Amino acid sequence: MLTEFNDNDAKSITTSSYEHQGMNPTLTILAIGDIHLGTVPSQLPENLSETGFTKQDLTPAAAWKSAVDFAISNQVDAVLLAGDVVESTNARFEAMVPLEQGVQQLIKHDIRVIAVAGNHDTDALPRLAKLIDGFCLLGEHGKWEKTVLSKDGKPVAAIIGWSFPERHVCDNPTATLDQQTLGLASQALCKIGLLHGDLDASGGRYAPVKTADLRSSGFDAWLLGHIHKPSLLQTAVHSGQEPIGYLGSLVGLDPTETGPHGPWILNISATGIDAIRQIPIAPLRWEQMSIPIDHVENTEDLADFLLEQATQAVQQVNESGPTPHMLGIRATLTGQCSCHKEIQTWIEKREFKNLQRLVGNTWIFYNKVINFTDTQIDLEEIASGDDPAALLAQRICTLENNQPGAKELIEQGRVQLEGTARQSCWIPVDEHRNAVDVLSDEYLRELLIRAGKSALHNMLDQMSENDT
Repeated sequence: MLTEFNDNDAKSITTSSYEHQGMNPTLTILAIGDIHLGTVPSQLPENLSETGFTKQDLTPAAAWKSAVDFAISNQVDAVLLAGDVVESTNARFEAMVPLEQGVQQLIKHDIRVIAVAGNHDTDALPRLAKLIDGFCLLGEHGKWEKTVLSKDGKPVAAIIGWSFPERHVCDNPTATLDQQTLGLASQALCKIGLLHGDLDASGGRYAPVKTADLRSSGFDAWLLGHIHKPSLLQTAVHSGQEPIGYLGSLVGLDPTETGPHGPWILNISATGIDAIRQIPIAPLRWEQMSIPIDHVENTEDLADFLLEQATQAVQQVNESGPTPHMLGIRATLTGQCSCHKEIQTWIEKREFKNLQRLVGNTWIFYNKVINFTDTQIDLEEIASGDDPAALLAQRICTLENNQPGAKELIEQGRVQLEGTARQSCWIPVDEHRNAVDVLSDEYLRELLIRAGKSALHNMLDQMSENDT
């Protein structure tokens, strides 16, 4: 039975200690999702050299070192790696030094290191595993394998893993999982699945698996790699069922990977998972903020207000866990204000790039600002007319309020944009780790509303100029 943590429990967890009252787990495991050693986070401040930090301070390699230090200081029994440990075959030599150093440190402290290969390191990780003593790679060549974790000479948990045999795998790997062959059916052990794959994405090219299949396996937990947004906590704590979900990337590699990132610590006995918690030790954190600015009267006020909002954001982050070196913010400005056009010009000139400061030990900066504000106009009133502006306002209202006709407008937009979106030049973008479907209803609806309002503002300005 999984024990739920509350906020007070979270405060008892630091990077140097791990305690939970009333529990005496037999095994402690640190589980780590996609690391992507050999990469550097993108879209860092242009003046990074002035912040006191370097790119190396913010890399997956730095996050991996912090995770290794945490594992050693907390005397965990094993570290699990859920694939995409290395960015690519070409990056394996760059990745080898930090990976080997970390593994050697862990093994020196009697901590086992167990991994599976993902779609990015299907070739690189097996090569590195053969070079690094003590590195246990499960499921090479797409064959399920297990290893048993013991404590004081007694077996406690079985780790069952499968690795990508090639970059693209269209079949569900659980179809070949035979617990009888693996000797699991007769063993009274906690069973933990370690897998890199696409959860509930039928027809995908990255080992599509179904939650129902994982649940029916009877395993005590499934720890997944591939998607960089962590989902393990919400499925583990709130569902009351065995934890199944993504560990997420170890550090946000770009501004789309928002929120806390870091390894997960699990307390395990032979009867199952006793406790689970994410440790947000990533040196770089990204946040998406929606900021109403109805009261703002000019760009000077806006700049001060955004810095104030960023300061509050980093203070909240620091209260909930370890302090990141750097916090990058993407802000969406909302509301109605009289200086809408002035703000748009300020954004187009990228003036927000100057909004940086050190708060405690964290450097904050704005990576992007999107203007979703409106001029103080009454859409409903404009839509009541019969001129071109009214017709445009009517369509915007239809989309915003999801009125009859909204689906037809979205479909018309899809027809117009599909040819461009499906061009071969966009294939690398579509295959990016955080790609979104630009032809989805939700994305198209938002795009059409933004484009419609921009066109309406320009139309009203022209009508105003003609009147004068």
